[in-house]
Amino acid sequence: MQIVTYTFYSIVSERSGIRLIDADWSDRCGWIVVQRNRRRLECVVNGTVLHPDVSVRFPIIRWVDSERFLLADARSDGISHNVFLVDLHGNVQHSFCGGDGIEDIAIGKEGIWIGYFDEGVFGKGISTEGLVLFRLDGSPAFKYHSHLTDRPMIVDCYAMCKGKSSTLWLFPYDDFSLIQVDPCKKTVRRYKAPEQLRGSTAVCVRGNYAYFGHSYHAKEEVYSWDIGNGTLEKIGRLHGAVRGLGPKETNHFVSVEDDAARVHRILNPDEYGTSW
Repeated sequence: MQIVTYTFYSIVSERSGIRLIDADWSDRCGWIVVQRNRRRLECVVNGTVLHPDVSVRFPIIRWVDSERFLLADARSDGISHNVFLVDLHGNVQHSFCGGDGIEDIAIGKEGIWIGYFDEGVFGKGISTEGLVLFRLDGSPAFKYHSHLTDRPMIVDCYAMCKGKSSTLWLFPYDDFSLIQVDPCKKTVRRYKAPEQLRGSTAVCVRGNYAYFGHSYHAKEEVYSWDIGNGTLEKIGRLHGAVRGLGPKETNHFVSVEDDAARVHRILNPDEYGTSW
């Protein structure tokens, strides 16, 4: 296997006063980043700089569709709106409270998946669910802890990524099993992961393979795991904050450092081999 990397955004000079915070990539929509330009928050959408009129301290940015993106604040008082749907002119179209302690966000046709870290899970409000699927209007469609009875508890949503159809893949602390959540059937499929993958903060699942990055044992290493036969292989290194992309994307991971955002594609001809 081989990892092919493409840098889609970079900050030319460290003296510019710009610090890159988060980014997203879509084959269909292009690239989007959120950064602080000195003290001002700005979003850059395929090269166009926008300044949405929102107050966000710890920003997370994701594509919603070709006409909108999501800008969220990871921290909230549990009442104030901290998830904003913004058009490509920088106008806020809709907002809602997504809860406190947001660890990660993934978006599909089924809605907006939000996973939470421990301060949210052991806090108050919607974040105590560990993982919630919101409709685009902000109403909850699925709550992990409430709607699933036979499931590992989420203490911290270390890593997650979109799966096929309406499903989501999850790698939660402290169980660290690979879990596929189906919000329509209200079921989970659970796979015991190898010990070397514990603590991974990035996951991507494609066909027979799950790819993991930044585990307790190897901070920047990327592993491939053949879920069917249990084969584990170290395939490369990724730097910065790394996140897995959904199965509709050509690339497997997106990474963000202070001065650059990149996508990474894993060349694996056996990815969609015999199903398990």
